Amino acid sequence: MDPYVYENSNVLKNKLNIRDEQELINIEAQFLIVGILDIDDILSDIDFFHLSSLQKVHYFLFQSIYEWAGEFRTVNIYKSEKVLGGVSVAYSDTSCIETDLKLIFDWTASIS
Repeated sequence: MDPYVYENSNVLKNKLNIRDEQELINIEAQFLIVGILDIDDILSDIDFFHLSSLQKVHYFLFQSIYEWAGEFRTVNIYKSEKVLGGVSVAYSDTSCIETDLKLIFDWTASIS
């Protein structure tokens, strides 16, 4: 059972207790837009070469909707994407999230 979704549902558990998937997508998009517009509020605290900064950005953008905002997930996910014909992008295994991000940070530093 996925601890992030409501029972017998694909809808993420949320602070607003929205149970309709499309409604949640719409509300999340609105919160995300507001967060992006206000991102300057946290930019001085962000160093994009550290995991904690990604977590701070995620928390800032999604804290109003999800209790788990800013935390690494604890279950593996597959998310059907319309733009990919229903296929999911490849997400890191939960046991590899930090290692995979470190590889990306190291690669980014090597090309900077």
